[in-house]
Amino acid sequence: MKKIRCIIKNYLKENPSCLKAGILTAAAIVCTAGLYAADNSESVKTNEKGEIILKREQGEKETIHEMKVRIGESGSDREIEVPVSGRIYDSEEIRELFTDAGSELEKLILGENESLDNVRYDLNLITEIPGTGIQVAWETDNYDVIDIQGNLGNDRLSDSGTQVRLTARLSYEENQALHEFYVCVFPPIMSEDEQLMQDLKEKISLSDEKTKTEDYIILPDSVDGKPIRWKYGTETRAFAILILGAGASCMIVVSSSQRKKEDEKKIIRQMNIDYPQIINKFNLYIRAGMTIRRAWFCIAQDYEKKRGQNHRGIYKRKAYEEMVNTMNQIRGGIPEGEAYENYGTRCSVSIYRKFGTLLSQNLRKGSKGLTELLGREAEEAFEERKNLAKKLGEEAGTKLVIPLFLMLIIVFAIVIVPAFFSISI
Repeated sequence: MKKIRCIIKNYLKENPSCLKAGILTAAAIVCTAGLYAADNSESVKTNEKGEIILKREQGEKETIHEMKVRIGESGSDREIEVPVSGRIYDSEEIRELFTDAGSELEKLILGENESLDNVRYDLNLITEIPGTGIQVAWETDNYDVIDIQGNLGNDRLSDSGTQVRLTARLSYEENQALHEFYVCVFPPIMSEDEQLMQDLKEKISLSDEKTKTEDYIILPDSVDGKPIRWKYGTETRAFAILILGAGASCMIVVSSSQRKKEDEKKIIRQMNIDYPQIINKFNLYIRAGMTIRRAWFCIAQDYEKKRGQNHRGIYKRKAYEEMVNTMNQIRGGIPEGEAYENYGTRCSVSIYRKFGTLLSQNLRKGSKGLTELLGREAEEAFEERKNLAKKLGEEAGTKLVIPLFLMLIIVFAIVIVPAFFSISI
């Protein structure tokens, strides 16, 4: 037992994160168990007569209680949702509620203000008194100072204060009541900088009014005795060019990378197409009695000759180009076996690596049986060529779907549009 404890202790020392994870898991289990017990330990309540009851919440909002019920002695527990509508007040309670709601409402709408006798910030004119179901509609006798949302019109405020009468229309079901009260609105308290900016805006507005018939406006050179220096705001549209340039650069990089991948795919596809032809030529030369080296050189030289003459339809082809490079390496003194293996590696396609390895092994072991191996390889390459041709045909058919669909739309337009315009109503 001590040995096990020692092992666990050493493991936790080496992996402190496991200890933290264990503590966190234990805490989660304890919290889950406690919350589950609190949520599910409540027993059903009864009234004085012993009848089972569910508490009805105040207001109009309906409450859904998830209950379990068993019908009969032998039945099983089944889940059921019990909707309980909100409690409705009686007439006496409504009168008391409206009375209390008035004084409560004056506190709820204060917002950032300390009292209704000194209102300097927007009021929170709520449309419903929380927990009562009472709806509130607002009216004001001076909408230029306070609107029905409680926003202050700062341009119309006086330093001596402006009295505004607010009327709250309280409604509950079909019952209604009015509650009127007054608020005194003052301009908001501003810092020195805010006051300076406010005075500056007023000066600019005054100057604009005076020079409306001129081609220009005269900007003030001072405000509250403090000099002003003007300059144009910073234009940020130049950054749009930077963003567009960066986006274009990213697109170029991505496009270049995508184009490179597409080119690599085309080269590999081209090499797969050329492989059966190379194998068949090589097998033909070997069966004619040529050595591996002589057959290789014949294929490479024939390709060089056609490429040099710029024969129609002859372009640079990766597999043949690498054969020419291998021929030059052999002429330069590199061992044949190594050159053939390097050829397969440079081509980076499995069938060419297999071809290069096959030639290298036959050089070491002798060319006995090489024609049979090349024959089987040619058959396999021909089958692969057929499968590739089938795949290319399917891809071409898929690419033609969109043009065909567009042509179908054009045909429909040609047929339907004249018929539509020829209809006389």
